[in-house]
Amino acid sequence: MRIAVDTLGGDHAPHEILKGVAIALREGGFSSEELVLVGPEELIKQFLKDEGITDLPTIVHTEDVIEGHEKPVVGLRTKPNSSISLCVKTVRAGNADGLIAFGNTGATVAAATMGLGMLPGIRRPGIAVTILGRGGRFVLLDAGANPTPKPEHLFQYSLMGAAMSKDLLGRENPRIGLLNIGGEAGKGSEVVRAAYETLEASALNFIGNVEGNELFDDKAEVFVADGFVGNMVLKVVEGFAEYLVHSAAKSENGSGVRDVLRGMLGAADFSEIGGATLLGVNGVVLIGHGRSHANAVLPALRAVKAAIEAGLNHHIVESLASHGGEVPSSS
Repeated sequence: MRIAVDTLGGDHAPHEILKGVAIALREGGFSSEELVLVGPEELIKQFLKDEGITDLPTIVHTEDVIEGHEKPVVGLRTKPNSSISLCVKTVRAGNADGLIAFGNTGATVAAATMGLGMLPGIRRPGIAVTILGRGGRFVLLDAGANPTPKPEHLFQYSLMGAAMSKDLLGRENPRIGLLNIGGEAGKGSEVVRAAYETLEASALNFIGNVEGNELFDDKAEVFVADGFVGNMVLKVVEGFAEYLVHSAAKSENGSGVRDVLRGMLGAADFSEIGGATLLGVNGVVLIGHGRSHANAVLPALRAVKAAIEAGLNHHIVESLASHGGEVPSSS
C-alpha cells in the first residue's frame, strides 16, 4: 500500500505538508515505503532531513502547482507536470493506491476524473465528507463535485455514501436521507423528485426527504444532495462552528466552553478528519482543506489507508451490481 502526497497544494504548502509528513513518519506509524512525495526534490530531501527523517520516501520531482485561483481545466492543460497531475499519474501507473491533495479542489476532481477514470458503472464523482451528529459521524455528499446532477447521479451518490458509511464508519445498514426543502415526497426540484422515486423503489435503506434542520438529529447515516446544496451546507457548518469556537474563547469560561464545542463540532475541524473523499473514481482520492496545517496530514493519510484496506471502491462496484447495475438515464 502506497499513498501519493501532493506537497505543493494548499495555502501553507510545502512546509506545513512536509511537516505533517515528517510527523506521520516519526509518530504516525507510516513507513517511507508507504509514501510517494510529489514536489521539489531537493527541498523535500533537505526539509525531511532537518526534521530527523533519514529513510526518505520516493520523490517525484516537480515545481509546478495549480494555484487556487486558476481554472482547473486550463491549469491541467498548461501545466502537465503539476503536482496534482503527477500524483494522479503515480496512482494510474500502479505506483500508489491512493493520493492526498490540499490544493485546488476543482483541479483535483478534474485530474482524478480524467486521469483515473470512473469506477465501472459510476457516472459522476461525488465529494463525501463525514460530519459529527447526535448519533455519531454521518456522510454528506455531494459536497461540491457536481452542482447540477441528474437523478441517477443522486441515486449513485446514495449507493456510494452507503458503502462508505458501512466500510469506514461501521454502519451495517445505513439509512439514506435526501436533503430537501420539505419532508413530503412531492417537494423539491424535478431532479430531486425523480431521485426520490428511484431511491424509494430501490433496495437501499431510504428513509425519504430530510430537511436541513434535521441534519444533526440522527435521522440518517447518509445525506445526499446536489453539489451546490451540499457544498453550501458544509461551508455553513464550518463557518458557524468556527464562529462558536471563537465566541466561546471570549467568554468567562472560554477554554472550557471552547473544548466542549470542539468536541461537539469536530466535523468542522478538518485537522481531525483529514479532508473529503472523492467517491466514484478508480482510485482512492482525499481532498484536504486548502487552509490545512501539518496536523491535518496524518488524519488524511489514515483516512486514505483505511479506504484502501477496507476495499471501498470494490464494495461500491459490488453494490452497484447488486442493485441492478447502471441506472437508466432520465434524459
